[in-house]
Amino acid sequence: MSIEVSQVNKHFGSFQALKNIDLKIQSGELVALLGPSGCGKTTLLRIIAGLETPDTGSILFHGEDVSSREVRERNVGFVFQHYALFRHMSVFDNVAFGLRMKPKSQRPSEKVIADKVHELLNLVQLDWLADRYPEQLSGGQRQRIALARALAVEPKVLLLDEPFGALDAKVRKELRRWLARLHEEVHLTSVFVTHDQEEAMEVADRIVVMNKGVVEQIGSPGEVYENPASDFVYHFLGDSNHLKQGDEHILFRPHEVALARQAENDFRPAEVRDIRPLGAVTRITLKLDSQDEFIEAEVIKDHASLKGLSRGQILYFKPKANTPA
Repeated sequence: MSIEVSQVNKHFGSFQALKNIDLKIQSGELVALLGPSGCGKTTLLRIIAGLETPDTGSILFHGEDVSSREVRERNVGFVFQHYALFRHMSVFDNVAFGLRMKPKSQRPSEKVIADKVHELLNLVQLDWLADRYPEQLSGGQRQRIALARALAVEPKVLLLDEPFGALDAKVRKELRRWLARLHEEVHLTSVFVTHDQEEAMEVADRIVVMNKGVVEQIGSPGEVYENPASDFVYHFLGDSNHLKQGDEHILFRPHEVALARQAENDFRPAEVRDIRPLGAVTRITLKLDSQDEFIEAEVIKDHASLKGLSRGQILYFKPKANTPA
C-alpha cells in the first residue's frame, strides 16, 4: 500500500505546524519521520492516520484519496509510545480486541480469532505470555504486544509514534533491531516517528528529516548522512565539529579526526580537556586557543595517540574531511 502526501498544511491557532508537505512512500517501505520536538512529525503521522485533519492538501492510499475518511475507514494500525494496552485484559484479549470489535458481519469466529492471536503472539515471540496482564510485563514486552494488537486487524498501513521512546537505551536498541527483522517478514508499509537519529539510521529504508514544519531532506540513511542537504541535517544527524581556519569555516565529524602526539604537517595543537572511554572507541575533547568551541575526536580505544595521555597535555589534530560550512 503506497502513501502519497500532497501539499499538506496544518495550523493550530496562529502556529503553523506543517508547511506544504509533499511525501511519497512506496508499498512495503519502512520510513522514519525524524526531527526535533515540535518539528511536525507526529502531526504528519496523525494526519496520515486520520486522527488530525489538514487545513489543505490530500492523503492518498494506493492512489485513492482518503483525506475525508475517518480513522476506521483507512484501515491503519497505530502503535503509541505508551503502549495504550487495556490493563484489565489479558495479553490474549488485548490482541484479540480489534477483531472482536469488528461489525458482526465481518467478525471472525472465536476459533479463527484464537488462531490469529496465537499466530501474532508467536510472530512477536511472546505466545508464552498470552494469559498474563500488562502490569506483569516489561516495557519491551508491552510494546511488542501493542504491535501485535495493531497487526491483528490486518491493516494496510502501520503507523508508530515514538514506539520505543518510553524504554531504556538497551531495550530500545534490542527492539529496533527486532522491528527491522519483523518488517522484513510482514513487509507492511510502515511509518514511524522518532527524534532518535541512531534509531532512524538503523531501522528505516528511508528517512524524512523534518524541521519547523517543513521537510529538509528525504533519502536513504546513507544519503542523508553522507550528503546532507542543509546545515540543519548535517548537525542533526550526528555529532559535528566546527573549526575556524582563517576566513574558512570547516565542518567535520568526531570520527573524521586524525590525532598525533607530535607536531606534523597541517596538524594543529590543542589542549586535552577530557578523555572519555565509550566501549570500542574513546572520545577526546580538545580546546584550541583560537576559538571557544571545543573539538571532539573519536578513535579506537587502543589508538597510539591515547597511550599515556592525560588531561592538560597537548595533542595534535587534523580534520580528515574538510567540508566548508
